[in-house]
Amino acid sequence: MAAREQRSEPRKDLCVTVTVFPAGESPIVATSTNVSAHGMDLSSAIELRPATRCEVEFALPVDDQMRPLRLQACVVRSTVLSGEFSLGLVFFGMPERTQQLLELFICTS
Repeated sequence: MAAREQRSEPRKDLCVTVTVFPAGESPIVATSTNVSAHGMDLSSAIELRPATRCEVEFALPVDDQMRPLRLQACVVRSTVLSGEFSLGLVFFGMPERTQQLLELFICTS
């Protein structure tokens, strides 16, 4: 039986279109699968290698509104899953207000 990944913070399902802007490369359109206060998982037809720095742009549904966000991120995981790439990203350099919006989204049902 495979070991189950243990995460240190709560995640919430989020299925939205995400535009990824890798440094010095063309933008990539991906789909988010979940988000935490410090990162997100994506499904992409294009591979991004771990340690790739990028910006991610997506809308977060908070208080019945879609809140556009553009965050700095770094790829920490890239695996092939069902013919797509499963990417794990960690956010960094986030403004406090954006951090609060993410936490509000994750903590509400």
